[in-house]
Amino acid sequence: MIGDLPATDPVAVQVRTEAMLHLLGDEFRRGDAALQATYGGRDVLREYLRGDMSTWQLRGLVEALPPDSALHRAHRENDWSDSDWMLRDSNWVMKRLLFFVEGFLGKGTPEKPEPLPSPLDGRDFRTEAEAELDAQQKAEMDELAVGWFANN
Repeated sequence: MIGDLPATDPVAVQVRTEAMLHLLGDEFRRGDAALQATYGGRDVLREYLRGDMSTWQLRGLVEALPPDSALHRAHRENDWSDSDWMLRDSNWVMKRLLFFVEGFLGKGTPEKPEPLPSPLDGRDFRTEAEAELDAQQKAEMDELAVGWFANN
């Protein structure tokens, strides 16, 4: 016995475990929680490891998880659901429309609206290669500036 799972074929159990971990990635615990929450308390991973479900069936269940599940939120790296993003964007659109209407009606100079903050504000989305290229270009420009100012 492996836990309370039948140890019929240790190699098969190992292969199934590796396939499950490959499918869920680093977010194994969140994936397990999302599967249990979505599929009515069923222990989907236990069924898979026991051999009651194929890898294709497990993959289908994982792919059918709702976008607001714990697994999807973990991959997005924030806790905002799709409805949170839609509400934020709708608020931004309404503020912009009000800005244009106030400007059109000539009620003074309206204050330009600012979007609501999001979990992505302030993040640097550049890759490491882009950051290295920027650092290299800055170093080259600094060399040129030192030489230019020294000669002039």
